[in-house]
Amino acid sequence: MIALTRPSTRGRSVVLTDHPWPDLDIELRMFGDAGFAFNAGPAAAGTSAEVEQLVRDKNPAAILTCWAQVSKLAISTPTHLAIIARLGVGVDNIAVDAATARGAWVTNVPDYCTSEVSDHAVALLLAHFRGIARLDAKVKTDGWRPDSQGLERIGDLTVAVIGLGRIGQQTARKLVPFGCRVLAHARRTTNVPAEVILTDLAQIQAEADVIILHLPLTAETRSFINAAFLRDCRRHPLLINVSRGGLIDNGSLLDALDAGQLRGAALDVIDGEPAPPLPLIRHQSVIVTPHIAFASGASIAELRRRACEEVIRVLSGEKPHHPCNQPVGIPLDGGVASDIRVIEGPHGPEVIKRALPKLKVAADWFSDPSRSSIEVAAIAAYSELIGPEHVPQVLWSRPHEHVFGMRLVNARFRNWKEDLLAGHIDARTAARAGELLGQAHTRSADSMELRSLFEDTTYFEQLRIEPFFSRVAASEPTLRDAITRIASEMANRKTALVHGDFSPKNILQDGVDIVILDFEVAHWGDPRFDIAFCLSHLILKANRRQAVPQAMRQAILGFMAGYRAQGPAVLDQCLIRITGCLLLARLEGPSPVDYLADIDVPGMRLLATEMITQPASSIETYVSHREPA
Repeated sequence: MIALTRPSTRGRSVVLTDHPWPDLDIELRMFGDAGFAFNAGPAAAGTSAEVEQLVRDKNPAAILTCWAQVSKLAISTPTHLAIIARLGVGVDNIAVDAATARGAWVTNVPDYCTSEVSDHAVALLLAHFRGIARLDAKVKTDGWRPDSQGLERIGDLTVAVIGLGRIGQQTARKLVPFGCRVLAHARRTTNVPAEVILTDLAQIQAEADVIILHLPLTAETRSFINAAFLRDCRRHPLLINVSRGGLIDNGSLLDALDAGQLRGAALDVIDGEPAPPLPLIRHQSVIVTPHIAFASGASIAELRRRACEEVIRVLSGEKPHHPCNQPVGIPLDGGVASDIRVIEGPHGPEVIKRALPKLKVAADWFSDPSRSSIEVAAIAAYSELIGPEHVPQVLWSRPHEHVFGMRLVNARFRNWKEDLLAGHIDARTAARAGELLGQAHTRSADSMELRSLFEDTTYFEQLRIEPFFSRVAASEPTLRDAITRIASEMANRKTALVHGDFSPKNILQDGVDIVILDFEVAHWGDPRFDIAFCLSHLILKANRRQAVPQAMRQAILGFMAGYRAQGPAVLDQCLIRITGCLLLARLEGPSPVDYLADIDVPGMRLLATEMITQPASSIETYVSHREPA
């Protein structure tokens, strides 16, 4: 029920919520080269509801966002979300806790604009104390009239930098050559420039002529600059903010400016942007730039490239270079009976599989999670029967927790179902699948040890007989007796170790190289079930409207030929009847195929009914029974 491999690029998509740059050439090229579908939202950041709708419509595996809010709902909506990548440094516009719980990475690009933002902070300081903006406007309105009022020597200033991350350190270093006395306050005190004086906020409030904010926006730092803070600033400093608008309480800032507690403010970010309060941006003591401190041609190109690289990295099964969280495992595609995640183990990526008591379907479908132990035993048995290269490698097991770990299958293996649905049909894979299944049935038939180990059919009854036979029979009055009889007869034919879930979704392949997955329904029983289970899926895929019918027919014939060459002689009318029951179950049972809308359901229902009630003498008869609608 699950592909235990690195997430396939085939059919996976990336959504960009907003993009304050005029083209999408970088994104289109990088995701196109990597084989990912790419969908861009509007250039301007939309509302949370608009982003949620975009995500709902596109169902992406990755979300790229610049300034748009990515809410808990947006994160919970996609089926297989693996990463939310921030096109920037701060991640306050992303519901990081929701992503962590969901098993999705949150990443940023922490150092792409270090030079630009620190340059901008210094430029705002110079613009204020050298009167650049004021004098420029005055010359343009009043003519050439020199006015030195308010101009100050930069080297005489005491400048405080609050926050000494990458950007804060750069700002401090750039101020030193001007002759400024530089104070700094930071929780972490590594890589502090030699000339910078580390101190507390009280000294900054007492001595600073300029305060520059280089802080992230968190619950603790929101409204960091408030009325109480400003009231204790004794030298009426210039306040510079190039980090996040929410660090400053707008009302307190306006009051302080009007009361003369500040000599001015220089702001690249304001709480409420892109529509900040007009009284603030029009205030005569305020210099404003529209959140562009990060920007240069070089920085934006670097930002876009590195954010895309993080997405490609994660969707290719690797860890990001700049994680902002530690997901609770990365969920893998598919699967309704287990919770399956990839974690970084001590020796590389591991797949953690935990059996669920209730399956992830709308109907009430329950099964004892103790089946996890059966799966571990079945993997070991199949490793002996057909070779360890054809099954996952189990690394550890905790039976009391119904969980075990496996080594992640090599990324070169692709999911057979995904390839078939995409029209990539390799006849060698089908033949090899038939051969390996036949070998497992033939080689297990004489093993009394395996018969004893797997004689309990509880999980098979819970996960296969009850939903695929009993429920369907109960809803089909005209076929009830026939389906019940077929299930009963199958239960009495116990001659081999049966996989119980042998379908394209549970086969990873690279041509003739195959890895078989999901053994939690393994039991001692009728080998016809495995053949019929796989055939029902192949027949349905061959009758999709988008199918490549001739290639699919050859794949089905190859599968049966491979089985006939290696397996017991069970390709009979009993097999056809079981196949008909499973076809009907996949159309009308509690777990229908996920491409049901692409199938002529009435036509396939007639085919299933014929197989149940009037089976032909050969299963090959049904391979070319009908063309896709």
